[in-house]
Order: sequence, then structure tokens, then C-alpha cells
Amino acid sequence: MELRVQLKVCEGCGSLWYRAQTQGSVYCLACETKLMDFPTPESRKRRGRPGRKPLIKAWSVAEATGGAQ
Repeated sequence: MELRVQLKVCEGCGSLWYRAQTQGSVYCLACETKLMDFPTPESRKRRGRPGRKPLIKAWSVAEATGGAQ
């Protein structure tokens, strides 16, 4: 069985480590376990001003109640 590896520098701590070519991580095993505690970008709450509500919903509610005639 042949396994191809690459010599990599960890972007977290700067240590040298071997990575299998099929693996896509840029962090060593120690840094990966530390980074698991951080939230993923998808789970973070979006900052800033909330978006505007589209007017289509307001008109459709008014039509359903009979107010827009």
C-alpha cells in the first residue's frame, strides 16, 4: 500500500507536519482540536442592520383581508 504525503507548515502554530495528499486541512491535529471550539461562519449571527421586508408581503396580506381594493 502506498500513501503519498506532503510536508506542510501549520497555519495556526507554525509547526511542520505530514499531511496525506487526499486530506485538505491546513492545520495540524493539535490546532484542529482547538479550532473545533470556535463557531462556524454559518452558525454566527449576522451583524449589522436587518434587511428590509419586501412590500409584496404587505400587499398580499392587505388583499387577503380585503383592504386593498
